[in-house]
Amino acid sequence: MLKLGIIYMNLALLFYTYAVFNGRREGLHRKHLIVFGIGLLFDYLGTHQMSLYARAFGKAPEWHNLTGILSLAGMGFHFLLALAASLARRAERVNRTFHRVSLTIYTLWCIAFASGALAGMGRIMARH
Repeated sequence: MLKLGIIYMNLALLFYTYAVFNGRREGLHRKHLIVFGIGLLFDYLGTHQMSLYARAFGKAPEWHNLTGILSLAGMGFHFLLALAASLARRAERVNRTFHRVSLTIYTLWCIAFASGALAGMGRIMARH
């Protein structure tokens, strides 16, 4: 359960990083939306696995739960913004807004990612 969650979260990091930085460099294109959506799916799957693990073996720290939920919601909003830009065919106008919030949301997501890793390592170290 934990290993699968870790794999999913690392895949989310990989896909998000590609979508955010290549989308920023090249402009928002459909391929970035697809890659971003894949990252969002892996984020959800990883969050779900981690939630199952936390229920089975002890609750995660509240600060991590809060950052995790906020970052998943932020990435969902981020994806919807990219989807709206793509569907409205107003990519140039939405691109500016998208890239303005893009790094902020990505940074918050990375903080949640790192806080989960640190909380998990702290829990492992406390057992030994």
